[in-house]
Amino acid sequence: MNESSKTLINRKEALKRVSYLLGGVVSAPTVLGFLNGCTASQAPIKNFSPDQIKFLSQVSDIIIPATDTPSASEVGVPKFMDDMIFTIWEHDDRKNFLDSMTAFQKKAQSDLGMSFTEASEQDRTDYITKEHDAVFGGNVNWDAPRPFIWMMKEQTIAGYFSTEAGMTQVLQYDLVPGRWDACITFEEAGGKVWAG
Repeated sequence: MNESSKTLINRKEALKRVSYLLGGVVSAPTVLGFLNGCTASQAPIKNFSPDQIKFLSQVSDIIIPATDTPSASEVGVPKFMDDMIFTIWEHDDRKNFLDSMTAFQKKAQSDLGMSFTEASEQDRTDYITKEHDAVFGGNVNWDAPRPFIWMMKEQTIAGYFSTEAGMTQVLQYDLVPGRWDACITFEEAGGKVWAG
């Protein structure tokens, strides 16, 4: 097996795992980005404005906050989004994301009485939770256009689990796992999802 085959297999496996985390549904642009090598990093962000970077960092950190593992922005999820959206995605997908982000920010400003990025951490978290629950809290319309919070969640999770921290600190990684036993409790499995 050549080296590029190994990389492709690893990316496919990572994509499969992200798909599990997103309920089995990953958009075509995200699949394309994964297969083209997009990964979160701390490299400079080239396309988003500083205000957009701050906004995306705050939202991604609400989706995956710092705990005993780094937050989404700490592992470079905004850079992942920058690469995906401006390098991989088609013009229409990119425009849809940017338009949805702008509309979301305007609605948040109207609802919060100030810009999202200037609101308190608790107000931002409450707002994202409310918006998330409105989309995912009841019957999800899988055929409707994806709202901003859906795209943001997908990009955050995909970006996070493209990193070493996501694959080895959040998911338990065991290069040579022990015997398979499907009939154990979550706690008996170590209280984490396995990556291996």
